[in-house]
Amino acid sequence: MISKTTIRLLFHLLITVTYFCALIGYQLLPPMPHRSPHYHYAGRFKYLTYWNLIAHFVFYAVSCILDLMKTSAPGFFTLAKIKDKLFVGIVLPYGVFVFGMFWGLYAIDRELIFPRVLDAVFPPWLNHVSHTVILPALLIETYIVRHRHPRRAEGLTYTIGFGLMYMIWVLYLALAMDIWVYPVLQVLNWTQKSIFFGICILIQLSMYIIGEKINYLFWGSSIVAKNK
Repeated sequence: MISKTTIRLLFHLLITVTYFCALIGYQLLPPMPHRSPHYHYAGRFKYLTYWNLIAHFVFYAVSCILDLMKTSAPGFFTLAKIKDKLFVGIVLPYGVFVFGMFWGLYAIDRELIFPRVLDAVFPPWLNHVSHTVILPALLIETYIVRHRHPRRAEGLTYTIGFGLMYMIWVLYLALAMDIWVYPVLQVLNWTQKSIFFGICILIQLSMYIIGEKINYLFWGSSIVAKNK
């Protein structure tokens, strides 16, 4: 019978390899069609999906390392603590956020988030690894691995900090480079943009709380008791 440790390692290896292939896939994409040359500034780093994918790859790669380490190894518990903070503060809330925001806007009007013209250059497998696989992978991860949460204020700081860094980056690209990363932002006026960003922050905070509740559901209150 396969042990739980082996199952965790195999799962982490599978997801790590999958996300590594996706990161390579992004580098092999041809230039996006119907874009001016300056629009290609910063390449894939313009997109939250890509930031999120990198964070997930790092998290699952570190998880593989910890699966192979003995608990008595120097630095094990420090690395495990960093991994848990990465998971609960960034990986889980932003993974759910990217999944929900992408497919929510896609259902309303795909031209706002993923125009049809991209179908010619963006393979379906890469789209689904970036925007679909992340959610079931996170649910499985939460179910099979016990992650300790920091105090809620600390965890929310990581979530907000990551989101604010990306929003500043998006505004820099828009104001300094005249590059609107997402088509939806071009159709909104500045009041609507402010409301949109505010709603995004609230959603990201709610994703943290939801992640905390899911962790509680699977593992009990002891791992989140200090958050209050």
